[in-house]
Amino acid sequence: MNHAYEHIGISPEELAEQLLGYDVISFDVFGTLILRPFSSPGVLFSIMEQRLGFYKFSSIRADSENEVRMERLRNCNHDNVSLDDIHSLIARKTGLDARKTAELEYELELSYCYASPFFQKVVSLCQKARREIVISSDMYLSREQIRGILEKAGYRNLNRILVSSELGKSKKKGDLFEYLRESCKGLSVVHVGDDPKADAENAGKAGIASVHYPNANDIGGKNRVPGMSYMAGRVYSALANQRLYCNSGDQDEPAAHDEFFRFGYLYGGMYVLGFAQWINQFARNAGLDKVFFLSRDGDLVSKIYDMLPGHRPGEYFYWSRFAGMKFTAWDSFDEFCQRMIRHKARGVYRIELGHFLKFLDLDALVPHLGEYRLAVQDLLTRETAPLIESMFYDHKELIISSYMPDIEATIQAVDKAVGNASGIAVADVGWAGTGPLIIKRIIRHFVKRDCRVHALLAGYRQPVVRIADLSVMDGSVHAYLFSQSHNRDLLELHRNLGFPNANLMLELFTQSCSPSFLGYTAKGLRFDRERQENYPAVRSISAGITAFAADYIGRFRQDPFMLNIPAYDAYLSFSSLKNEENAVKRLLDRIVYDSGGLADPAGTSRESLLSFIYRDK
Repeated sequence: MNHAYEHIGISPEELAEQLLGYDVISFDVFGTLILRPFSSPGVLFSIMEQRLGFYKFSSIRADSENEVRMERLRNCNHDNVSLDDIHSLIARKTGLDARKTAELEYELELSYCYASPFFQKVVSLCQKARREIVISSDMYLSREQIRGILEKAGYRNLNRILVSSELGKSKKKGDLFEYLRESCKGLSVVHVGDDPKADAENAGKAGIASVHYPNANDIGGKNRVPGMSYMAGRVYSALANQRLYCNSGDQDEPAAHDEFFRFGYLYGGMYVLGFAQWINQFARNAGLDKVFFLSRDGDLVSKIYDMLPGHRPGEYFYWSRFAGMKFTAWDSFDEFCQRMIRHKARGVYRIELGHFLKFLDLDALVPHLGEYRLAVQDLLTRETAPLIESMFYDHKELIISSYMPDIEATIQAVDKAVGNASGIAVADVGWAGTGPLIIKRIIRHFVKRDCRVHALLAGYRQPVVRIADLSVMDGSVHAYLFSQSHNRDLLELHRNLGFPNANLMLELFTQSCSPSFLGYTAKGLRFDRERQENYPAVRSISAGITAFAADYIGRFRQDPFMLNIPAYDAYLSFSSLKNEENAVKRLLDRIVYDSGGLADPAGTSRESLLSFIYRDK
């Protein structure tokens, strides 16, 4: 037998069934039974460098291994080395204690190595059938060190461990397989591993059957997204590949069959986790008392934030552009008219004036429509907008007085949420920072508390450049991904991503299974109608993002600096969507675009998100 099985082309049960045709089953270790949360061991050496505080240790570690192997090859005709050999050379170069650095490396290997779910099931099935299990590894670790890693990962009761560092024989050279064959005379033997030459071809040359089961990183690509930084890129690659290609086939592993889950895991996980950790770091560094996550985009972000080690207190706070509408009418009537009339009159929606006024709680203006040559069935358009705005200005006092009870309820809600905090962050996805800045104004001028307020946005795309510059320069607004003053090249990339509405695409990863919040009122909270047909897709996308965060945080909890995902890496994982346009379009076509109760009062529209995004392309 000499086969190459691809990721989901065979189940653990099917592979085990074929292996059970042999008396002795040999397994490779790293990349087969054992996985690491990074696609290159260089990441482990970099973590060692951070732990040791020794500049360029990671390079010294990699170079020393190569030098010891070359020296061994010259003198012994093989390049099998031990961990002690490597760290003895490092000690000569640096003065570091060889025993301590070797112990640290093994400690990190123990900490970061874990079992492949796929092969954990395969080995379990083979052991239940009472087959002899042999471990065959080309590795600088000792036999007992490898046994320790395997047992910690859940592989127990292994019969034998053959390791190149102690035998002086290797799979790469082929003599380790000859040793295995000679030790199993009279028994049929098969070897399973990920290296096509060392594990498959060389086993065959030694007369041992082999199964080449590709490493997940070879299937998915060691660098899934070109341009990512070394550390974060190799972590992202490993986690993504392992999630997609190392599952055990169980139904509780949705990566194997749920497109929306994979969509969230691959393209949204890095971004949402990076944003949440950036918020956490900002809050900690600024000594803030709490973080407000604005609804609805803040729902998932707040949940990921709560998963982070050592995070500052966070709170999900009901808010939306519409929620600030009545306060804006009182505080800045021109801004109110711009948002409620001019923006809505761009022709994207067909909104009848009678419904428009009722939705804004301005039924009292309906009798005045005739005075402006308007009727309830007329549409809000660029032509009718100036007439409506004139009516609003002529009845400004009526509008504000009718809104006052709800304005007071809004101020009270903000006051209660702030409490005695002396410093808060208001987090939102984007784009102009209107919500956080309105809340800041309420706190400063109406609640009248001496409280520092920072607006933390995933992306800042304020269309008025002078306002954007001012808000960033005076510290009112901070952006994770980009703004006019921060990562401007990412801002340009976002503007020219290839999708007609890149903002909406990014928002797709932070949807919530809840209706839009319309505002605080004297009678309580007011919500829009729900669009529940999208909830299954939203839940799957959110589950994928949450799984990515759990995988990442769980693997690197002991080295939390690894959670500080650079904005470029977070954005590049999202922007790689452009390479999967057909698959993305297929998913977008299965999501109904929710234009809300204002534009679709009956809730009868079934326009897909795909249709809406590409409508004017």
